[in-house]
Amino acid sequence: MTRTDVPARRYVNPFEDISHDMEKFFDSVLGRTVGTMLRSGATGNGDKFVPSLDVAETPDGYEVSVDLPGVKPEDVKLEVHDGQLLVSGKRESVLDKKDKNFHRVERSSGAFYRSIALPNEIDNEKVEAAYDKGVLHIKLPKSAKSQPKKIEIRTSA
Repeated sequence: MTRTDVPARRYVNPFEDISHDMEKFFDSVLGRTVGTMLRSGATGNGDKFVPSLDVAETPDGYEVSVDLPGVKPEDVKLEVHDGQLLVSGKRESVLDKKDKNFHRVERSSGAFYRSIALPNEIDNEKVEAAYDKGVLHIKLPKSAKSQPKKIEIRTSA
């Protein structure tokens, strides 16, 4: 994927692309903790919401679960584009309440964007998504041509 193929998104600062590439690298090498610290600052209380997700493979396809507590389904955008699963949206801030004096704020809010590289064997036309109790469940079935085919062995007896 070339840089021109990346979907348009709002940039927070000029170093967003470099930061995103670095966090993906650290996530893949050292685990999600280091990448999360880069995304949200050393204290974990940044102004950017980064939903956790799980990716699992089954014999029939892949399943992705994305934790989106406090996010309305209509505020989530889900796309399959150029071999990527793109999940984006916005979680509203709880700090908009004028009648409260907050002493501690640990729940992050704001725009989020997660992308997951997909194998070529995905049937894009049959991707399904369901939202239940703050978790987005995405099923990405493998295409029929990538399914294993059992070949019968004949004997001459």
